[in-house]
Amino acid sequence: MIGVIVAMFITSVALVSILGLVTTSLKAAETSKMKLIASGLAQEAIEIVRDMRKGQIEWNNWYANIANGDYRVQYNSASLLSFLDTPLEIAGNGLYQYNTGVNSGFYRKVTLTKLSANEVKVLVEVKWKIKSNWSYLRVEDRLWNWK
Repeated sequence: MIGVIVAMFITSVALVSILGLVTTSLKAAETSKMKLIASGLAQEAIEIVRDMRKGQIEWNNWYANIANGDYRVQYNSASLLSFLDTPLEIAGNGLYQYNTGVNSGFYRKVTLTKLSANEVKVLVEVKWKIKSNWSYLRVEDRLWNWK
């Protein structure tokens, strides 16, 4: 009888440990997935701003048309959008945008800062919520007057 109780205790401890490992593993997988999506959204924003800069023939034209501040950017728009703390949406084609789709839970802010007449700092912040905790990813790049 005592042997059966001891065996049941050892089995239950092992099962609880395994369940704890599975739970931790699933949380880590979800966190990794969200960080990967956030890094893609941040990189996309940097590339959009870079493309806006490349679209201007002269640095001075582009530089004169931007102001220090917070903006939104979208893959299918060639202009900076005024910043609103609204979530990105996932469209039916799987692309993230602000116009149509299902709320993705990701928020993206692009901050432009003129550091000199030849340099602009681009800071992208992507945030998302897991349960009641906000997570943040920040990416920074510099654009230069290289022509």
